[in-house]
Amino acid sequence: MGISGLLVRLGSIQRKNHIKEWNGTTVGIDAYSWLHKGVIGCAIELAQGKHTRGYVEYAMSRVHMLRHFGVTPYMVFDGDYLPSKSWTEAERERRRQERRAKGLELLKLRKMREAQEQLQKSIDVTPLMARHLIDECRRIGVECIVAPYEADAQLYYLEKTGIIHGIISEDSDLLAFGCKNLITKMDKFGGCYTIDRDDFTAIRGSGFSLSGWTDTEFRYMCILSGCDYLPNIPRLGLLGAYKLVKRHKTPERIIQSVRFDATKTVPVDYLDGFRRANLTFLHQWVFCPKAEKMVMVTEPDAVVDKQYLDGCGRELDAETARGIACGDLDPVTKKPFVLESIVESAIRSAWMKPKMRVLETSQSFTSISNFFSK
Repeated sequence: MGISGLLVRLGSIQRKNHIKEWNGTTVGIDAYSWLHKGVIGCAIELAQGKHTRGYVEYAMSRVHMLRHFGVTPYMVFDGDYLPSKSWTEAERERRRQERRAKGLELLKLRKMREAQEQLQKSIDVTPLMARHLIDECRRIGVECIVAPYEADAQLYYLEKTGIIHGIISEDSDLLAFGCKNLITKMDKFGGCYTIDRDDFTAIRGSGFSLSGWTDTEFRYMCILSGCDYLPNIPRLGLLGAYKLVKRHKTPERIIQSVRFDATKTVPVDYLDGFRRANLTFLHQWVFCPKAEKMVMVTEPDAVVDKQYLDGCGRELDAETARGIACGDLDPVTKKPFVLESIVESAIRSAWMKPKMRVLETSQSFTSISNFFSK
């Protein structure tokens, strides 16, 4: 979902760029974002139960393009369902089922354009579909890792620890985590836009300046405006959240102020939800490829109330965590994969999520192959 309106507010510091400027670096990729885009071109085939590898070809064309320009791709895949996103996942699955039913009905009526529009939004990317991409990446030596939970947190951790130097994603939630270098809107030729966190103080816009803001205040604004871990208060958007955080600073004072606003209704348990969302950004479980075990994005201090950490997931034993990260174990069931029909996987419930493998990074790259035609 991302933070609604955030990228627009950061428009003045988004720099038009080209991926070749990242030559010689390792860049983390939100692999599911490429799979979701790849599914768009073959949604009808998937919904009808036909075999297709269109989504794999789409993602691999981007992989080849990065390597052509001297960029080492590091593919990061989502893992298990995160407790903090239960409301988000349930709503997304409901909408997918509705759109699939409507799309198939439109297909029967031979209304192809309308059917395609509905079916493109109905296909969930499943672990098995991701596995096909993993296998193709492994074949050419592209490194991959499956997060125990969310790719966003895993990507931020990899950047924070210096394993990657930037992140390719369309998800503005990464900025709430603390991402330093976000590469967005990348096209098939390598054209893109970059957001450098160091430029936050240079934002120009009416009534919106982050000069003097801390990462904590920025995160509070993102949560208050509505994020994957907590829905926003009705009629409260990003600019309203910005003004509240700027004036009141702490969650307690912010929410108390909103309660006095007769035009807004604050859920009784909103403050608890806010605290949980904040800690999920700070302390979610990820996999450390160096230590080969799960760690928190940052370790909580002694004063953190443990009851608010339940949305961050749970720690798994090192062997299970390694199996998931390598793609040997299903991150949801924690059991070895049982291969099944790719089509059946694509149209079943969305509660199953990705699984992949840690691969060796290729030290050389070959000439680009046919990606301009993808």
